[in-house]
Amino acid sequence: MDPNLHLDDTWLDTFTKLRMTAFGQTVIDIANNADYDEWTFSQKIAFALDKEVTARAERRVEKLLKASRSPHPDACVEDIDYRPDRNLSRELTTRLGSCQWVAKASNVIILGKSSVGKTYLALALLNAACRRDYTARFFRTDDLAAQLAVMDYHDPKRLQFVTQITTTDLLVLDDFLTTPISPDTANMLFNILSAREGRGSTLVTSQFNPEEWYTSMADKVVAESLLNRLVGGAEIISLDGPNMRLSPTMVR
Repeated sequence: MDPNLHLDDTWLDTFTKLRMTAFGQTVIDIANNADYDEWTFSQKIAFALDKEVTARAERRVEKLLKASRSPHPDACVEDIDYRPDRNLSRELTTRLGSCQWVAKASNVIILGKSSVGKTYLALALLNAACRRDYTARFFRTDDLAAQLAVMDYHDPKRLQFVTQITTTDLLVLDDFLTTPISPDTANMLFNILSAREGRGSTLVTSQFNPEEWYTSMADKVVAESLLNRLVGGAEIISLDGPNMRLSPTMVR
């Protein structure tokens, strides 16, 4: 080994090829900064490794959020508005943000009139799940139904798509049953929720109470079974308050 060897930015490509970019950049920075001269070798390596671990965790979260198809990946529980008339407490969101309910494959239902911030809360909890290394997918319920409707039942892509939905740790269905759905769509939702029972969490937002969802489905047997799968044991949150879309700090 050359005794005159010195780490500089020309070494960064080597670290990047080894998929240790953050570690390499930190090592290079340490080697070129006198502030670290008094650090022991172990301290320097531990510091660089910590930077690499943090960077990998951040990349993992970014990957999970991208895969979730969240329309607002920056939504987070830290930015939620707790004005008194919202019927929402910091204690509640902190508890839900810990994602123990996702670990237990439990469901959450967020109810409230239009524009009270149901979707933002749902996306903030999705963000929290991704930060804890859970997989997630977000759909507007009508969009999910439309996507499945145009796929041939025997198309391998449809099977792959449904498998992704049923196996994700957290499935978020926004605007759940706000309009009547066809028997085929009701059966599709029932099959998805049945497959997810005990293996994944489902979070839905809706303007209507579960009792009113029956009116959106013609087959009352399917409706009863679907609601039992979704509502049974679920935590129900009823949001209230002003139109959050008029808030200068966005919908929260």
